Amino acid sequence: MSQMTAVLEKDVKEFLRDKVILFFTFALPIFFVLVTPLMWGDIPPEAVPPLKGGLSLTMITFMLMIAGQSNLAGSITADRERGLYLKIISMPVTPLKEAMGRICGVVVFTLIGAFGVVMLGVAYGAQYTYELISVVESLGFFFLIAIAATGIGLIIASLIKGESAATHTGIALTLLTAFLGGMFVPYSMLPPFLQVIARIHPIPSANASIVFLLQGAEFVDYDPLILGQIGLTIGESCALFVIGLMLYSKLCWRKM
Repeated sequence: MSQMTAVLEKDVKEFLRDKVILFFTFALPIFFVLVTPLMWGDIPPEAVPPLKGGLSLTMITFMLMIAGQSNLAGSITADRERGLYLKIISMPVTPLKEAMGRICGVVVFTLIGAFGVVMLGVAYGAQYTYELISVVESLGFFFLIAIAATGIGLIIASLIKGESAATHTGIALTLLTAFLGGMFVPYSMLPPFLQVIARIHPIPSANASIVFLLQGAEFVDYDPLILGQIGLTIGESCALFVIGLMLYSKLCWRKM
């Protein structure tokens, strides 16, 4: 447990000191929360608060994607470039515990931003649903988003050398997923092949499930809670996480 805690503290401190990470993880989602409603046009006033609530929830997903796919990947490749793994590979530190410490650091770091986004949404007039069962179910989908995003981040870090390349790959993948997966564009406006991507990609699918649960079916345009899609989302998220851990253990921890 001490191994995980040490890595967690190290990563959170590094994330909080890095202005670029703070901008992309916190400032960019906050910008979208504030600016996007200005571009909605002639929307009935009664629909604006739930839409702002759904937007705030989506920005939490966006934070998890940036933190897992970009920050985590960049942190790992930076440590690899500094020779950290050559030093600790002979120590009584296991790849699993070290990876879990990093992942917990990503989650803790994101929780800080998530709290800020929720509070900003409330101040900005966002409306959320407070039914306990829906909140608990939504937390489960946020967990799936976290393990999928960190799994992808571990894959990027394992396959791409160079901190800058890994970081920017994670950012690019996050933006592509958000736009093509219907997180920034209404699902009904996506062409059919992108609607398929929105359904089968675990992160947009889980995000749609959260908005469906906490804001209502009318804000999603389809039902993401059918049994087959839930099973696919769970299976793909777990698969990405396991593949990421396996690649990380084999490629990042090998002796150079």
